[in-house]
Amino acid sequence: RAIQRDADRIRATASGDGGEALARLDDLLRGVDELPVVNALAVRTGRQANDGWANEAVPADAPWWQRVLLGVRNEVRSLIRISRIDRPESVLLAPDQTYFLRENLKLKLLSARLALLAGQVAPARNELASVTASLNRYFDPASRRVQAAATQLQQVQALVRAAEPPRIDETLTALAAASAGR
Repeated sequence: RAIQRDADRIRATASGDGGEALARLDDLLRGVDELPVVNALAVRTGRQANDGWANEAVPADAPWWQRVLLGVRNEVRSLIRISRIDRPESVLLAPDQTYFLRENLKLKLLSARLALLAGQVAPARNELASVTASLNRYFDPASRRVQAAATQLQQVQALVRAAEPPRIDETLTALAAASAGR
């Protein structure tokens, strides 16, 4: 009877191969290359051009020394960028390291995918937690793409939690009791 109850529980919770979680992981894998990192230079928009560090237009009728001075000033301002750094480790990434960061994120997602295919829920959870930490640490949280990826990652984590295989404790208890009675 215990084996029958455990078998019924396994049949009731069987979700196939976790196709929805795998499809979402594949979508995340495809979108990793488009995620903007924290240290990417932002393109100046009209709003930012009104700040105190905006380049000034050089008037054509200005004396030569004033044109040279404004030209040098504009060049120096284009070399300097002032911003608040909350997480210095993410800002100090070189562009070459950004490539490897993206590849590492892809490898973690592939590892989570393989763990799901193998039915190993705990390693898949660990890899997804690692991906979440990397996403929060190195990628721009203000970007819509990063926000969409984080939402999708949370949905995958919820699906993985729901994919926990049922335990067969009743069967094991019955077998232990039967072997102890011999």
